[in-house]
Amino acid sequence: MQKLSYNKRLFGGGLRRRYHLSRFNWLKRKCKEYDIDYNLIVEIGCYDGRSIEYLPQEPIKYYGFDAGWEGGIYAAMERYKNPIYTFKVSSDPHDLEMIHQGSATLVISLETLEHIPPEKLEMYLKRIYDIMAQKAYFFITIPNEKGIIFLIKYITKKIVYKTVDVYSLKEIYAAVLGKMHLVKRKDHKGFDWELFVDQLRRYFTVLEIEGVQVPGIPPSLNLTIGVVCCKEAQH
Repeated sequence: MQKLSYNKRLFGGGLRRRYHLSRFNWLKRKCKEYDIDYNLIVEIGCYDGRSIEYLPQEPIKYYGFDAGWEGGIYAAMERYKNPIYTFKVSSDPHDLEMIHQGSATLVISLETLEHIPPEKLEMYLKRIYDIMAQKAYFFITIPNEKGIIFLIKYITKKIVYKTVDVYSLKEIYAAVLGKMHLVKRKDHKGFDWELFVDQLRRYFTVLEIEGVQVPGIPPSLNLTIGVVCCKEAQH
């Protein structure tokens, strides 16, 4: 059976489409809530540039970085040929050095940072901090892979979509209890969003942590967590 493309898998229809579009709707909502300067926007994990459609205002300059999985960034290069937009195939945080320090007015990363190996993630955060302007914002969405939400997602993927990361029984038990140090990391697997937020606090002021699907309930009861940071509180 032919494998469906990334966009057809995630945005083909039904509840899965609503789930994956929720992060883009969250981005649009946050851009409207905060006083965003669209002078220079940087996106980590841009894929095909879908986020651009959800910006309330066209940026003066946009840089999109992506590892190139399934060729999404090449589609972005074809679609956004205006010199406003620059796309770079990249999985190296040092590539962010092409952006002048202190110049990015908004950094976006939606469902991407959980894929970066922990030893490399620290360098990404350092580089992001360096390129951000003093009053810039950093909008992030990350998956919730712990607690009861993990169990719901695990069962749904296994029964409905027939695809799921391989967990031992011990790891399933640990993830449900939130003991993520007992779960071997691999992309989403073993990702601890609360630990990640603590890591963010070493570089940024964390202004807001909320559920992406249902902001009115605790973040831990959402499938996806949205985090808003600014630069103002760092060493």
